[in-house]
Amino acid sequence: MTHTHTHPQHSLTETAPAVRRVLLVVLALNVLVSLAKLLLGFAIGSISMIADGFHSLTDSSSNIVGLIGVALASRPPDENHPYGHQKIETIATLFIGGVLALTAWEVFTNSLERLRTGGAPDVNTLSFVVMVATIGVNLFVTIYERRKAVELNSAILYADAQHTRSDILVSCGVIVSLIAARMGFPQFDVVVALLITLAIARAAYEIIRDSTLVLVDTAVIEPEQIADIAREVPGVISVHKIRTRGREGNVQADLHVQVDPHLQLDQAHVIAHRVADRLREAFGLSDVVVHVEPPEGHRTDWQPEDEYGET
Repeated sequence: MTHTHTHPQHSLTETAPAVRRVLLVVLALNVLVSLAKLLLGFAIGSISMIADGFHSLTDSSSNIVGLIGVALASRPPDENHPYGHQKIETIATLFIGGVLALTAWEVFTNSLERLRTGGAPDVNTLSFVVMVATIGVNLFVTIYERRKAVELNSAILYADAQHTRSDILVSCGVIVSLIAARMGFPQFDVVVALLITLAIARAAYEIIRDSTLVLVDTAVIEPEQIADIAREVPGVISVHKIRTRGREGNVQADLHVQVDPHLQLDQAHVIAHRVADRLREAFGLSDVVVHVEPPEGHRTDWQPEDEYGET
């Protein structure tokens, strides 16, 4: 029997500096956006704008968590972490989802409080100018961050882009509520805030769901897809015990392949390498373990001798 491994050409260790640069740019923009919304929201008494400002502030905290997560996750494998530290990035991503969920709850409770106490925002032209400008900034951040997430295979950048996209929805809702308030319908401020809650909660659910699936090692690729590729390699008789785990950009697989029992060890090893190479090319796997064994039903009486020449 033999095992073979293949390893990725690009790792998080290599992409970490680029991911950090993206997060630093986004952090600076998010701080500016959140301050603008909060200052004006408190000045005019708009609960939806204040909620939007706090929502943007959670973007900034998420960026900081992301920077910490990427720094830890980019460490190379060591004796205690032979598979590397990349799940730390997933844990940081999960935290972002948690922050989003808390934000949704905060907006919801503030909306109920406004329903109970009443009140209306003091809308002016500056309100619309600030909201339109912040939407422009958030749109840029979302497109920029999603593009970099694909380029760098970064789950944390993708999650953060989802977070910022929800900010755009929130801000559009705020503009609608400001228009309604100016037309004499201040209740729309609360209605929009409640709709904001649903948008934020959905984004939180998707991020938490996807991160949890990675952490519990949910299968990433259908076993039959793996088997189909492996069986194309000459010398492979059968394939079984197929397992996959990880996330996009860092998927690991292991499988058992059955070969002719009369092959020499080096010949079986070549077959294992070819299987691993084919799978890595087909699915972009970061690590493949191929266990080679004789076909089902094969029996042998041979036993290795110990140091005393006994079997």
